[in-house]
Amino acid sequence: MRGMSRRTLELIAFARKLLKANHPMTLRQLHYAIFSAAEIDYKNNKADYQRLSRATSESRRLYRFAQLKLRTNVVDAIPGNWIVDQTREAETVSMWDDAAEYLETIKRSYRRDYWQIQPRYCEVWSEKGTVLASIRPIVRKLGVTVRVCHGFGSTGMESQIGDLFEGIAKPITVFYLGDHDPSGHEIERDIYQRAECASGRKFSLVRLAIHAEDIRRFKLPPQVIKSSDSRAKGFERRFGKKAATVELDALPVEELRRRVGDAIERLIDRDLWDRQVAVEKVELASIADFANTVKNLPQLMR
Repeated sequence: MRGMSRRTLELIAFARKLLKANHPMTLRQLHYAIFSAAEIDYKNNKADYQRLSRATSESRRLYRFAQLKLRTNVVDAIPGNWIVDQTREAETVSMWDDAAEYLETIKRSYRRDYWQIQPRYCEVWSEKGTVLASIRPIVRKLGVTVRVCHGFGSTGMESQIGDLFEGIAKPITVFYLGDHDPSGHEIERDIYQRAECASGRKFSLVRLAIHAEDIRRFKLPPQVIKSSDSRAKGFERRFGKKAATVELDALPVEELRRRVGDAIERLIDRDLWDRQVAVEKVELASIADFANTVKNLPQLMR
């Protein structure tokens, strides 16, 4: 990666090291991870965030150029899919070449709802969408719904939750992810109360991140309470006059994944779960047999 300064190369190398262990991450998560590691000259400010953005963008372009065989000797560049942008994902329409290809898709994608005979129901709610890519492998593996509030949850979100929870005849647990600041805690309280009213159901809401003690434990970049925040007084009464605040994105990705995975796993009855897995195997075998039959029909073979 010729033409880059020594400082930029150092930043790219360290970013690649962190991403290799924890991808995918958002740029903001990477920013906090580099700062918290305190291994290179990097500050929690706008200038270094922008420097990181420029450096990773150039590195990802170089990686793509190498894939296209337009450039060589960029083995230390950053693969494009190691950094994600949840706000700019493309929306596509599902289409297939023919019915045989569609059946192959069904064969690969069918998944039984393992939670239907579990004694409890759970979801994960997040204040912001920037951590979705980080927890997606865990929640998809365990078949759990994730909802993003994008700040204070909308009336539409409240209504969807109400309609669903009203019909669930088992204990419900929601695991919550949010900023540790006045607004973050108020958003949590607000959507919890509104969802209970909309559903007519009592349910448990458990905050998994961020907690006040995480700042010290993980050496997260603390910020001061904004005096202009109308919710600051309540936060100060709860956590102290000089309490620090921190964003959800600052929590190390591996820790966030561990918390979400462990919390969900503790609710699962493994015997009932394994029974559903066994039923799914039989169903998948039937789907595969049907797909093979259709694929071999004379009109499709032509």
